[in-house]
Amino acid sequence: MSQSMEGRVAVIAGSSRGVGRATAIRLAQEGAKVVLLARRKLLLDEVVEVAGPNAIPIVTDVTSSHDVHAAFDQIAAQFGRIDVLINSAGASRIRLIEEASDEDIAVTVNTNLIAPIYTTRAAIPLLRAAGGGDVMNISSEITLDDMPMMTLYAATKRGLNAFTGAMSKELRREGIRVTLVILGAVGDTGIDENFGPGDIERAWPLWEADGYLTRMSGTHFLTSAAVADVLHDVITRPREVMMDVIHVRPASS
Repeated sequence: MSQSMEGRVAVIAGSSRGVGRATAIRLAQEGAKVVLLARRKLLLDEVVEVAGPNAIPIVTDVTSSHDVHAAFDQIAAQFGRIDVLINSAGASRIRLIEEASDEDIAVTVNTNLIAPIYTTRAAIPLLRAAGGGDVMNISSEITLDDMPMMTLYAATKRGLNAFTGAMSKELRREGIRVTLVILGAVGDTGIDENFGPGDIERAWPLWEADGYLTRMSGTHFLTSAAVADVLHDVITRPREVMMDVIHVRPASS
């Protein structure tokens, strides 16, 4: 029997766009108190307008240790615990590695790998205070194959995969489930904000020639709402059920 989200406390890093936003809305509508972490106040306010009073925005740069500590101090003071942490923030740059700037490297590494480490570290005491809970880390099919000009994204998401597996072993005895969610292409994430003019047009012929698009998700896309449904189903499973890795992809791929 599924667990109710009523009264549970969920924290979603990267909740202003895409999968994080859709999941925040879904969980808030199910009765959970949902803490929204993202950098842009305007976008967080837009999520609250849709999600309603169960959504609590905290403007946070999750790549900043200081910001993450401050956010979780606020969460601890308000709730004393959390039941769910979802790490959904992501960044990608389309670059040959020799062309990558220091900023390209820093943004990708800090968003995709350092941020989930910061948030998980901060969340553990509050998950423990709840008697257990869920950590969900959002990864990508790029970790299952190789894609030209996406080396930074692939390397950081593979690092996230390894972090997730190790944390699962560290925390499962405390009733904290750590789940890796590998996603195929999602069409409404906003990740294209990371791309510069002409980046996709330049890379697309290389991706087609390599065959990645045929081997993996191709031109079919998931929606953030569909992914949010899957995440909801996983975190409401009975406590004795553990799903280490979930792979979600378009059915028509």
